[in-house]
Amino acid sequence: MKKFDLNRFGKVMSRLILVRRRSLTNTFSGFAITFFIIVMLDSQPFNWTALSHDDMAWRIAGAQGLINSICLVAFFVIATMVIKDLSTRQARISEMMLPATNLEKFLARILLVTLVFPAAILAALLAADCAQQLLNMLIHHGGRASLIGMKPGFFLTRMGPSPLWAKLEGMLLFNAFAVLGGMLFRKSAWLKTLAAMTLIGILAVAGITLAAYLIQANTDYVVYLPDSPRYILLNNIICGAIILLAYWGAYRLYTRMQVINNRWINI
Repeated sequence: MKKFDLNRFGKVMSRLILVRRRSLTNTFSGFAITFFIIVMLDSQPFNWTALSHDDMAWRIAGAQGLINSICLVAFFVIATMVIKDLSTRQARISEMMLPATNLEKFLARILLVTLVFPAAILAALLAADCAQQLLNMLIHHGGRASLIGMKPGFFLTRMGPSPLWAKLEGMLLFNAFAVLGGMLFRKSAWLKTLAAMTLIGILAVAGITLAAYLIQANTDYVVYLPDSPRYILLNNIICGAIILLAYWGAYRLYTRMQVINNRWINI
């Protein structure tokens, strides 16, 4: 089995979802309740007065920033749990004995934490949004507003001026590092990954700042950040290379995983 088989990959994906079904159910339930409580607290549920749809929209708009932050943190933490179900020796044996290629099994796990779990969280947001509208209609005499169906301006005010492709690129970068950390660290992978990313970021900024200072102080060159299309393209190429390198490193760690691993890391 050296070639990627789409039919076999589908079976691997289905099995993985079945194995992680309890986690998916708990994720959906927990986030639905959390989102519902956040929106209801912003809609003033103890003020039983009639409100218009616009009034309701402005009341619950404040919940969007908190919910966006929770989703971003959740996507990162979930990505570090890419092999959470392989914590026992028997689970790792079953994974290795699975009749599929390493690429098929690895890709299934990437899609699970990158698409399936986030889809469960978005479904939870939709369920919470429907529930809060029904309850607010009773409390505020027909006044309601959909958190998801609001005007784009409500969401975009907290998302910054960056274009959509830049946001997606940034999310992919964080996802790649989260998956790599989840593959590398055994316990508290999200915390160790976050600490490692913070340390790398500090060292990178310090190194660039020091290099810029030395160049500025000892030469006639002026250090600045260009804003040309060529510079933006170079940035995208470097970012894409880092993303691919992180995913490749995660895949290599997955293929080297043993039944009995190191106590702290999966090597």
